[in-house]
Amino acid sequence: MAQIGMNDLDSKAWRAFHKIGTSLLPHLGRQITNHSGISGAEYVVLVALSELPAPSVNLNRLATGLGWEISRMSHQVSRMEDAGLVKKTKNLEDSRCFDVSITVKGRKIAEVAIPLQSREINHCFSEVLTQTQMKSLIEISEAISNHMKEHHPLNKKVDK
Repeated sequence: MAQIGMNDLDSKAWRAFHKIGTSLLPHLGRQITNHSGISGAEYVVLVALSELPAPSVNLNRLATGLGWEISRMSHQVSRMEDAGLVKKTKNLEDSRCFDVSITVKGRKIAEVAIPLQSREINHCFSEVLTQTQMKSLIEISEAISNHMKEHHPLNKKVDK
């Protein structure tokens, strides 16, 4: 049965997408917490920081790169700094901004967590989907992501 305002195919596609988000993402988050003691959000930030070509990144740029709102990133980084996972420093060029870098403790945790998470992702994707299905998933995800960036960018003031 279609959701009001949607045709049957639109409704089924939305529900299928939603089902993945409500089952897979919490599962992966639990796996991270159980195996490494960090939250899924901490994991995402640590991975992003560990993959940087530079030693630090502007907090706003990190938020945008991860598709997060700046306020969410700011709160997350503050909690992670309290836990010793990252270090926040004033940006030398703009004292209103902060740069974020991964600490030795954060890097060690990421080095343990990344292979564990990679195995779990492989279990939930590579062992379930064919190569063709994975390529289709990538294509679909990129189409939706590009639409969102173009028409509904994050951290843009909304007119009331």
